[in-house]
Amino acid sequence: MINYSRTLVFYNIYLSIMLPYAIVSANATRLGLTAQQVTDLTGFLAAWNTAYANYISPLTYGRLTTAQINALYKLYKAYCDGIKQQLKNNPALSLSELEYIIFDIHKNVIPRAHIPAPTAEASVTLRAANHLNNEYRASDIANPTKGGKPTDVKKVIVFLLVLPADKPAPTHADLNEEMESGSMIFDIPFTENLIGEIAYVAVCFANDSGRGNMSAIIASPII
Repeated sequence: MINYSRTLVFYNIYLSIMLPYAIVSANATRLGLTAQQVTDLTGFLAAWNTAYANYISPLTYGRLTTAQINALYKLYKAYCDGIKQQLKNNPALSLSELEYIIFDIHKNVIPRAHIPAPTAEASVTLRAANHLNNEYRASDIANPTKGGKPTDVKKVIVFLLVLPADKPAPTHADLNEEMESGSMIFDIPFTENLIGEIAYVAVCFANDSGRGNMSAIIASPII
């Protein structure tokens, strides 16, 4: 059985909707995207579709196609996150409800007093270390066998730092916010140049009112 990355599968769905919408001339103009951004996103779409098709096919899945799609994911995610922030910060732009969904932009929600920030204490464990992809499970320390998110937890915030194996372990302050997960199980794709290094991961629970405390940091190898 092939261990496809659920992060890549869901990101493929996101890009397959967002990129075609953004590069339509009328949409790009209204959204304030530059000609260079449209050119970049057009190139992203073609390159991603080719790389993902090779990755997802059992006939071509392997070390090379995994490395290629993971490298594109890291590059495109950083670039597209910048565009999302650009759209969100543009005071002259009024996004439609559909566009908030298409670009996966979270509205600034006024916290509701009767729903506090999560109080459940989070933990994280490594479920599997696959080639260029580690799978993790977040848990509620008080209910470690419960599969779903605790009450009032909307998402899991994932923090990450990758260091050479001979470097000292980091502190919470050293970790960078890597991603958000709507599920308690998530995976992190890595690029090939990180093989042999150590991924340090922590999580916290979050909702529209704020975030809970970060979990203990766990260390896992990148293979």
